[in-house]
Amino acid sequence: MKLDTDATRRVDEPSAFNVRLANQSVLIESGLVELTVFFGLQVLRVLVPGLTWILGDRLGLDATMLGLIALALFLPAFLVSTLSRFLGYRWSIIITAGGLGLLRLLMQIWQGDPLVDLGLAMAGTVLFVLFLPIHLDRVRSQGQPAMSYFAIGLLVGLGIDTTIHGAFSTYDTVWQTGLLPLLLTVFLMLAQWLSIFTRVFARNQDNTKNIGSSARKSMTWLAIGPFLFLQLVVFQNIARLTVLTGWSLPVSFGWTLLAHLVALAAAVWLLRRESTILWPIALASGVILIAVSALPYPETRLAALTLITGQLSVTMLIVIVLTGITENPGNSGFSGITTGNGIGMLLLLFFLLGYYVVYQINLPYSNTVLEPVAASIMGVCAIVSCIKLRKRVRLSRRLWLVPGLVFILLVVPLVDIITWQEAETVTGDGFPVRIMTYNLHNGFNTDGDLNMEALAQVIEESQSDIVALQEIARGWLVSGRLDMLIWLSQRLGMTYVFGPTADPLWGNAILSRYPIVEYSNHDLPPRNLFLLRGFTSVVIDCGGGGTLQVIVTHFHHITEDSEIRQLQSPVIIDFWGGTERTVILGDLNAEPDASETEMLKQAGLVDTLADTEPTSAYTFHSSKPFQQIDYIWVSPDLDTRDEHVISSQASDHLPIIAIIE
Repeated sequence: MKLDTDATRRVDEPSAFNVRLANQSVLIESGLVELTVFFGLQVLRVLVPGLTWILGDRLGLDATMLGLIALALFLPAFLVSTLSRFLGYRWSIIITAGGLGLLRLLMQIWQGDPLVDLGLAMAGTVLFVLFLPIHLDRVRSQGQPAMSYFAIGLLVGLGIDTTIHGAFSTYDTVWQTGLLPLLLTVFLMLAQWLSIFTRVFARNQDNTKNIGSSARKSMTWLAIGPFLFLQLVVFQNIARLTVLTGWSLPVSFGWTLLAHLVALAAAVWLLRRESTILWPIALASGVILIAVSALPYPETRLAALTLITGQLSVTMLIVIVLTGITENPGNSGFSGITTGNGIGMLLLLFFLLGYYVVYQINLPYSNTVLEPVAASIMGVCAIVSCIKLRKRVRLSRRLWLVPGLVFILLVVPLVDIITWQEAETVTGDGFPVRIMTYNLHNGFNTDGDLNMEALAQVIEESQSDIVALQEIARGWLVSGRLDMLIWLSQRLGMTYVFGPTADPLWGNAILSRYPIVEYSNHDLPPRNLFLLRGFTSVVIDCGGGGTLQVIVTHFHHITEDSEIRQLQSPVIIDFWGGTERTVILGDLNAEPDASETEMLKQAGLVDTLADTEPTSAYTFHSSKPFQQIDYIWVSPDLDTRDEHVISSQASDHLPIIAIIE
């Protein structure tokens, strides 16, 4: 086979088998987009944490360097026209889509240094941002039916991703070992490759029409960046909905998937409507999406309502954008799509980096403003796409086959809901009680691998009854969008209390085998920090008539900012107020002789490691410990024994164990 330097020139005569497969159904036509989008989303959820925890945390690259590296990965989006002219459509799709699927399989197979996985994710990201406009230009040139398949494929790909993400309790398969994740990845990659070859070698691929679209209309494809941002951070985020509603994870999974499937059905309805009704829908959807996105972290029923209305609105807008690209004649469609794609991917990068960099640097904005900004961009793009639309072709009723079949996916969360069991507490025998404090480093080990099983084994092997946790992420994209707390609770069979600090999705937590009688969350000063701090207090029934007050906290982390931590220690002391049977645990980011820790000693609290050899009390950094910054403090009425630090590199901190008597 030779390279095709003309996107419309035939290279090889396709077999009758390929032609027959390519014309069988809507699912075959949209399958290429569905599976490539699915792999692309998974790769992005490896890229963002990899930049943060491997290049930033492990290798020590600063924010500027990380931004430049990320920029280099998204800038190739502007080279789509050049690549397509050089390789032709067929080879461009084989290399971009097929290469992405192969890279995703290699990521699943590789079990070594996660730096290799990050390299594969970087390459996969480049291929993903190139694939979308290359394939979009081809289906645009084939008219409205082909573009409808593209839109359906984009949305179904999101649905497949949501289904698999939820089926594995938000712990993406790419981070997991075992036979099931591997077999699933192999199956999906083979299905993608089958879609590639049935699509690119189909006879009708060489019979394209010169439909085109104006550069202005094609530029509206830049909406893809804000669209993916809103999906990744908000509308696909099962863990986020779990936190905001207080629902169980399976129920949140089911609602998130249902919202997506309702939006998919609405998209099919829209694709079969007349052009004259699109602009009112674009205007209404844009206004609703902006309003929904402007609500920062809505709670309970409002969170559920905003998710389904937001998903419906954002889906309407992206479908209208794609409709406008197809139906407006012009001669510079590909250049417009290329430019729009490049701008869109830069917007995606800007939104993702801008959303999480506020937790590392003091910036003059809140990350919650980025969601309505992204919504506004989508609304404008959709309205521009509606200007002077031509009369549309009546599409086949078989489009309804897709949402009809995809609704079967709801069986997955339904099974989860039926089989789900919340962790149950046990009745204790009173004291002694084994207690632990552990900073989990957002789930990432010292190499930058998201290895929740390693963390679970450390806790499990300690046989702790109560575990105080810091750096718990529940839906942060920089932490793989995993709900760490739910996963650990299910894995260890321990009930939990969550104490959000930086935002509703990140903070401290307590796991307990015994009943938690009461709990409360409290802020720590100052409230102008870029990473806000707090503490959580619980009262635990240890059995035998004995209760224990447990306080978990995490102080400000900048080493030289001792004066800030000196504001935080008195708040903890005042809350404690000399109450007996109290344990205060956490990462204080201060050594034993620091002023902020001296305050706790002077208040009468006892450091359980105070009499330990200093080097044996070091808790940071776990790969080469050099200081103690994690503590278990007890009220003076309590005795402790078997106090020690556990050696493990599952996190960058070492956990401390003590038996309370």
